[in-house]
Amino acid sequence: MKYLLLTLISFGFLSFSACGYKEGVSTAAAKSYFYFTGFSSSDKSVKVSIDGGEKFSVEPSRDNQYAIKPGKHLVEVYRDGELKVQREVYVSDGIAKEIEVR
Repeated sequence: MKYLLLTLISFGFLSFSACGYKEGVSTAAAKSYFYFTGFSSSDKSVKVSIDGGEKFSVEPSRDNQYAIKPGKHLVEVYRDGELKVQREVYVSDGIAKEIEVR
């Protein structure tokens, strides 16, 4: 009887201690960044297309970063409608990559 009671108490402690355990590892979503330099902020004619997507305006400076998924990307930069930069860029997770517009 004593062993049965000891076994039940031990089993109870073991089962309750496992209830609060959270299995697995949680991580933040993978993100990388592009930022653009080499032109003035008053130059509104600079547009960017990433991976053949729709063109959008960008602001120059390291402070103006644009989030993107890590991996290989085709970056095209246009000024006054003319293609100025066409570069295939690989960015790792958490990296900010500068694209200079000349």
